[in-house]
Amino acid sequence: MLNKKEIEKRISATNEAGLVTILYEALIDNFKDSIKVIDEGNYNELNSINKNSRDIIAELLATLQGDSDIAKDLREIYISLNKIITEAETQRDKVSFKMAIKIVEPLQSGFKELEREIDPKVVTGITYGKTNLDEYQVNGNRTFEG
Repeated sequence: MLNKKEIEKRISATNEAGLVTILYEALIDNFKDSIKVIDEGNYNELNSINKNSRDIIAELLATLQGDSDIAKDLREIYISLNKIITEAETQRDKVSFKMAIKIVEPLQSGFKELEREIDPKVVTGITYGKTNLDEYQVNGNRTFEG
């Protein structure tokens, strides 16, 4: 699991597919944590983790645009995931969380591949020194100075 600084760094340097990849990674981590807290009998923590998972699923649903086949299929997957984890929480069922991981892993892998193929978003800013003020723009691995 990434710490907060690492996540912030990844978010600022990635593209849209990378953002979805990060959400999938968070879901997988949550599902693994859910299994762990069921083993520990910490059901209040299970509720908290699942609330976060449902928030992530809601965010993934909000990113879907249009009625393409891919958007429809992802929408169905996200709704099914929400149902699976809700029932798993109620029944304290580790097998359902393992199934949820198996559903999300291929999606995460696919978006990770997309992340590599698409240029990262452009980052711009200003640097300053004692005697100068420079603009910069980073696009992928290239830096342009103004």
